[in-house]
Amino acid sequence: MSRGRLITLIVAYAVALAAVWGWIAVAGLEPRLGLDLQGGVSANLIPAEGQGEIDDEILDQTVATIRERVDALGVAEPDIARQGDTIQVQLPGVADQEQAREIIGRTAQLQFRQVLEVLPPDTSELSETATATAGSTCDERSDTAIPPADEEVVLCLRTYDPVDPDVELPRAQWNRLRMGPVAVSGANLTDASAQLIPQQIVEQWIVEMDFDSEGADAFAEVTGNLACLQGVQRQLAIVLDSIVEQAPPVSQEVACGQGIQGGSAVVNTVGENDAKDLALVLKAGALPIQLDFGTFQTISPTLGQDSLDAGLLAGLIGLVLVALYLIALYRGMGAAAVLELIAFGITVFGLIIVLGEVIGFTLTLAGIAGIIVSIGIAADSSIIYRERYRDEVRAGRTIRTAADHAFKKAFRTNLTGNTVSFLAAVVLYLLAVGPVRGFAFTLGLSTLIDTLLFATFTRGVFGLVARSPKLVDAPFMGLRAGVTSEQLALSANVGSGRKGRKNGKKGRK
Repeated sequence: MSRGRLITLIVAYAVALAAVWGWIAVAGLEPRLGLDLQGGVSANLIPAEGQGEIDDEILDQTVATIRERVDALGVAEPDIARQGDTIQVQLPGVADQEQAREIIGRTAQLQFRQVLEVLPPDTSELSETATATAGSTCDERSDTAIPPADEEVVLCLRTYDPVDPDVELPRAQWNRLRMGPVAVSGANLTDASAQLIPQQIVEQWIVEMDFDSEGADAFAEVTGNLACLQGVQRQLAIVLDSIVEQAPPVSQEVACGQGIQGGSAVVNTVGENDAKDLALVLKAGALPIQLDFGTFQTISPTLGQDSLDAGLLAGLIGLVLVALYLIALYRGMGAAAVLELIAFGITVFGLIIVLGEVIGFTLTLAGIAGIIVSIGIAADSSIIYRERYRDEVRAGRTIRTAADHAFKKAFRTNLTGNTVSFLAAVVLYLLAVGPVRGFAFTLGLSTLIDTLLFATFTRGVFGLVARSPKLVDAPFMGLRAGVTSEQLALSANVGSGRKGRKNGKKGRK
């Protein structure tokens, strides 16, 4: 290959690399780091027992609802997926981890029920038609089960200190209410928003809910009926999951039989955060099933940063050791190989950043391990090329010709080896789950980059050096290292013979 073509190969690779990093710089892109590198929340959610058979459609709907809630939280690069009946949720970079637990695990089944009776603590005095969860007082009860919609139920009313309304009383002091069947459900909800009531001495946040036409009619009907009653039975309980959040009476201004028109309702909340969280889960919709946490783990940002630093340090140490070995073995050509490794690393890192933006690829600690392994693969390619070159010189070829022939043989070896590595990475990516897929992805990507780099940048650099008489004769380059004087003499004679034959042909012409 001519010198001009070799220069073209190097320039083409450099331009492509500059384009990638130019985009990164202009767009301000950064690598998307996984949970193990920046901290966050990891949870496995499983369907609660006693819900019967749950089909794939219900589970897929549950995943979609959780994803919508997480998106509303503003979490970057969440990973939400199903593994059988288990829903895996990974939220990197979450600051308020308790809020995340509440948002992703809350069923948010909204119900409006008529209050029938305020009950004493003893469950023995319940109506025979009412359903209650286990336990006689609120602190002994289980709040995991969703109350049946078509039955009377007894549930606990969240109660606050009358002196300090921001302080929630112990559950043992919560009031208990017997209520009728569901009058309006959250399925009829179309929107929910947190709002601050203006012109209040004490800051008061509410959640305003809007219903569809069916829900608006049902809400008007139930409030119209309650407006005809007095006392406790005039109250409309707002039930979220299995807790009564509020049970306000219908205003005296509401006419009997007419009810509240307009298709909207309001829930008072303790503060801004509670209002926004409640509005978020209501707007995203209720989970179609009740979920329990199989596991819930939090990883601190400090631990994630330590993992990232350790991974980068391991990669740097590996690169330095490989560089020292190449320079000791091949001298100046070893330094050229180090330059190729640096180009390899810059290319891999740049593409990982770009792929994070384009396809949402997230770099994990396992992915860094794949990159570290690929450094060895790239170093192998450089070593194979240089050893092939020495074999060609020992066989009597000139240094320039030896470089060209060595590339052809080394490239076949490189292509075969990288094909095997790439296929193994593809199989591993398709069959594996979790962090192993990150390892397989970066390993497969790196083998492709190594093949491209070898065919362009590595070939161009080695070929140009072999065509420079000053560099060929320079002892520090090591182009003659590992070859005996007799083999060099044979190589020189072969080169002289070829020049003589060419000159002879010119003379005859």
